[in-house]
Amino acid sequence: MSGAAPWRVPDSVVSRWDARWKLAGVTLAASAVAALSRLPSSAAALGLALLLVVAARLPRRWVGDRLALLAFAAAPFPLVLPFTLDPAGPGWEVGPVRVSERGLVVGPAVFLRCLAIGSLALVLLATAPAAQTLAAAHALRVPGVLVLLAGLAHRYAVQLGQELRRVRTALRTRGFRLRAGRHAYRTLGQVVGAVLVRGADRADRVAQAMRCRGFDGRFHTTTSFRSRPADIITFAAVVAAAVAILTWDRLVLS
Repeated sequence: MSGAAPWRVPDSVVSRWDARWKLAGVTLAASAVAALSRLPSSAAALGLALLLVVAARLPRRWVGDRLALLAFAAAPFPLVLPFTLDPAGPGWEVGPVRVSERGLVVGPAVFLRCLAIGSLALVLLATAPAAQTLAAAHALRVPGVLVLLAGLAHRYAVQLGQELRRVRTALRTRGFRLRAGRHAYRTLGQVVGAVLVRGADRADRVAQAMRCRGFDGRFHTTTSFRSRPADIITFAAVVAAAVAILTWDRLVLS
């Protein structure tokens, strides 16, 4: 799957979904989730996104590891916003700090929305090869230059990640352990520099190879698509669920 996952795409309703309809539906659903503002609707959006993950039959450990990393990155929102958002509004004095009532609600809501959008992104990335998703984006009239840049960025981010793992393995076999100290910091700097230099050299070789093969700046693909009634029904169901949650958030919970 072009580095997106170390296993074959499991057969499911989501993997059989036409890549164009899937890309459009998941993108619209993620946009709707990003527009939410209330905690109950954000929790509902995360629940529906996880249902889509289950329907896609993705490995639990693979999904759990990536959502855990995303949760770690989004953790500052529920931890910081209660003390920084709307300090003059309703709240409570806890010793020398003031806890904002609005921050206590907005922080977890942002956290849940981040997890929901991340879950949707995992569904999009792990249920079809990257080349097929990029071809679907081009079929949806995304400019070819952007599709090419996305494809190259995906491919060589994976390549650089593999290179970094090889360097880490080489360091560990030579007895290197990450500890605070000048030697460890110097070694890490050298490793990062070496990986970046190798990446720049690889980029030059790729550019030369593309020019030798007559690259004309346009996106070309042999992937063909065919819409089925099931594709349209699934798209309508996903978009309807997203619109329903957004309507609930704006009209009922406001």
